[in-house]
Amino acid sequence: MKITQINIVVASLMALLVFNSSTPKRKDSDKKYKEVSHLFYAASYEVTNKEFKEYLQDIKTRNIVEYEKNYPDTTLWMKKFPNSFNQPMVENYFVHSAFDNYPVVNITKEAAEDYCSWLTEQYNSQLKRKYKKVVFRLPHEQEWIQMSSVLAGHNLPWYGSFAYEPTSEAYCANVKFENKWSKTNKYDYNADGSLYTSQVGNYKSNKLGLYDMIGNVAEITNNGVIKGGSWDNTIDECVVNKTQDYQLPDPRVGFRVVMLVEEL
Repeated sequence: MKITQINIVVASLMALLVFNSSTPKRKDSDKKYKEVSHLFYAASYEVTNKEFKEYLQDIKTRNIVEYEKNYPDTTLWMKKFPNSFNQPMVENYFVHSAFDNYPVVNITKEAAEDYCSWLTEQYNSQLKRKYKKVVFRLPHEQEWIQMSSVLAGHNLPWYGSFAYEPTSEAYCANVKFENKWSKTNKYDYNADGSLYTSQVGNYKSNKLGLYDMIGNVAEITNNGVIKGGSWDNTIDECVVNKTQDYQLPDPRVGFRVVMLVEEL
């Protein structure tokens, strides 16, 4: 199901308007990682456009080949959705400051791994740092499942089987909702307040304090398996024991970083 031309233009304009008022507060590099197990931490948020742009800007003068190879292929907003008018996304999603705290998409697994290597180098070169030596990388699939922190008998990062809380009408994730009553559109992208990606941290975290483990963008793992589902998946497609078969790069796929402490 494709997003309509009108909706995608409206979504772009809305993003520009709400950016200043709803940007999540970012914490310092140590505090934004949550402990999953001993000396193993996971980023609270998916890697954002702003963070990935900082990486690209830093390597641009030192390694132009890596810069060009890892720059997001923004044309995929059109190529993956040929029946939608996504030109505003092609032109603005990665470069405009309104989208700084949206998850980076349209990158390869290699680009995500290069970002992790760069992040490792940046951290370990700081004179003042909490840990003597750390390594940043993509999580393995089993680590990702562990990070999801599901409750016994459940397959989502929270209690229940729905992407919303019936008692409060609060949505738990940015996913595509099935509309069983509509005669024209089978799916509703806007039910949760987001037509496509949303700013990181807008929805409910799991008990570890990790946001968007389900929905928003599907996440690349170390072994190449894609987990968590995206804004273009239904909640049934996003459950923890399932994977997505998106071919990278893709507008529906981003990544999350984990941190391993090697020396205290």
